[in-house]
Amino acid sequence: EVRMSTERKQRPVKPIPDPKDSAETVELERRWRPAIAVLALVAGILPVIGLVLQTIASRGIQDDIGRVVSVAEALSTFGANQGGEGIAGRQAEIVSHYGDQWITVSVAAICTGLGTILAIPVLYVLIRGAWRRRPSFPKWFLWTPAIGGLMFGIATMVALVYQAVQYHDFAQLAPAEQVNAAANDALNAAQDNLAFMQFVGGIGSLFTAVAFGAASLAAMNVGLLTKVIGAIGVMIAFLVVIPLLGQQGSVLRAFWFVAVGMTLLAKWPGGRPPAWDSGEAMPWPTRAQMLEEAERAKGGGSGGRGGRSGGDAAAKDAAPAPKPKASSNRRKRRK
Repeated sequence: EVRMSTERKQRPVKPIPDPKDSAETVELERRWRPAIAVLALVAGILPVIGLVLQTIASRGIQDDIGRVVSVAEALSTFGANQGGEGIAGRQAEIVSHYGDQWITVSVAAICTGLGTILAIPVLYVLIRGAWRRRPSFPKWFLWTPAIGGLMFGIATMVALVYQAVQYHDFAQLAPAEQVNAAANDALNAAQDNLAFMQFVGGIGSLFTAVAFGAASLAAMNVGLLTKVIGAIGVMIAFLVVIPLLGQQGSVLRAFWFVAVGMTLLAKWPGGRPPAWDSGEAMPWPTRAQMLEEAERAKGGGSGGRGGRSGGDAAAKDAAPAPKPKASSNRRKRRK
């Protein structure tokens, strides 16, 4: 008879790799820290510049749409032999407006894409620094910033600049040809003609989100970033894939990069975390540890009172514990 063993075979426990040499880590990071800090500041400022340019390009678009007339109004004007601009649609006016501002729209797209590309070394440095202090997570995370940043950044620039060129071509058409059908073709040009580029951008956004999440969590766990900045980085990782905040998401991302850059320069409130200068993992204390430390500080007291309380505590520890009287009462009741 074959008996089935109910005991599970234990898998061999993988040894936890030792941290890299702390002195070597500090020396390596000391060399490139200023340059990475500047890149972080630029990576945070460029998307804001792109957002400002996009706002400038959108200025006055409501006035253009206000000139749009309905079909009935256009027919009435034509029937009254009063001339007029003919039938103008909302989409045609929007595309025509951005066609006149296509250079501004293109520069805004380039600023946004360059901001994503310049974020590559910043995220890589955070992941690399955390890995040297605690090399327990997979090393392939180190490549996610480069893969995601290049794919997502280049795809974003190409798609948005191509879209701006289509707007410009529409604005150069004769007024009679600037109809809603042609406007729809200009709006859908990037989606129809750059399907592969959009696929590349989608894959790149996933890798970029992983890079943000890995950099923020790993750096926060070893003490390279504060808990607040680390939590914001994790939030940005979700916003890369699911842009819920719209333009506010760009502002939040800019704040995060500026905070990281100022932290590397030791200009952020509270200074640079000590893990950067020690080369070792120095995790932030948990809430339970902070409460325990506060209780210890209160128990220590000050002056003679502290010595007396310490002596009383020692005396209490040395004194034998009193015997409980509840057992004798219970025996009397039983009798």
